[in-house]
Amino acid sequence: MAKITEAELKAQIKTADFSNAYLIFGQEGYLKNHYINLLRKKIVEPTFADFNYHSYNGKDTALDEILKDAELLPMMSNYNFVLVCDYPFDKSESDIKLLQEFLKDIPETTILVFWYDAIEFPFKNKDGKLSAKSTKIENAFAKAGSVIELNFKTEAELVKMLVSGFKKRGYELTSNLAKYLISISGTDIQILQNETEKICFYLKGNEVSKDIIDKLATKSLQARVNDLSKAILAGDSNRAYSVLNALFFNDKDVKPDYLLGTITKSYVDMYRVKCAKAAGMPAADIKNYFFYQYDSYINNAVRDSANLSVKQLRKSLDVLMDADNALKSTSAGSRLVFEELMVKLMLIAKEVNYD
Repeated sequence: MAKITEAELKAQIKTADFSNAYLIFGQEGYLKNHYINLLRKKIVEPTFADFNYHSYNGKDTALDEILKDAELLPMMSNYNFVLVCDYPFDKSESDIKLLQEFLKDIPETTILVFWYDAIEFPFKNKDGKLSAKSTKIENAFAKAGSVIELNFKTEAELVKMLVSGFKKRGYELTSNLAKYLISISGTDIQILQNETEKICFYLKGNEVSKDIIDKLATKSLQARVNDLSKAILAGDSNRAYSVLNALFFNDKDVKPDYLLGTITKSYVDMYRVKCAKAAGMPAADIKNYFFYQYDSYINNAVRDSANLSVKQLRKSLDVLMDADNALKSTSAGSRLVFEELMVKLMLIAKEVNYD
């Protein structure tokens, strides 16, 4: 076959018109797991799963052992299903040749799935360029079966998914409210599915509204950092410290460098938008020029940078860089670094010299 789309994969599963081999990779972890589970449920008869379902972590098992199981005939079933996660083909040219030979004559009763989760695929060389090994693997699977790349959804696709999800549960969600929910809870599909279930459960016949979303939706880290940025820009130190406390004490898994990186990204977004608008670029073109995937990033940046100059944003980025260096080198606690950072950013927003 060849490289196929998500819709084509969905159609294959629905009609049970399977390929004998699949290569599944991409950015969106939820979708990869979702379709692998759908394939397994559709193909594997639970009663005979011990005989017809073989799952491997590719980092722990030699390829020749995996392919021996892939040659087995199914017992009391149409297919022998072999699932392999994160096989390191980039480490061995001989393994690629072995796979190529197997796929040329794969048994009609075998469905072999290689997918990538923790290991990035396509593989890259040390110089960052695409590895020729990746091309060989893709071509081998494309000739014998199907290659599927499942990447992050666009904002329009997420909006459509949310509107449809609410409709299936008997509620109407407008496109604007769907975009608002995305801005609050983020773009992770699993999280958005969970938020849909939760909000619909608590609605109990009421209409979906912005107030309901504010009350029930769990805020993503990016949304809470946006709250922090808004408090800083407004000079609201009480609110800023409150948000910072929540980030430090309620999210113990959030590492300081990741938090600082997320704050910095918000200021980079504002700086880009401010410079682009100063150069006469229409707001609608900014998203494409800087390769932003979601409108919310641009909308937030336009709103938050309204009262800041390019000079103030440059100063803010310098302060953020100093904070990054401090986190990496100082013996002081990270909390102290963030408190000092907030004070400096608030002073810059008020055009007060903090030196």
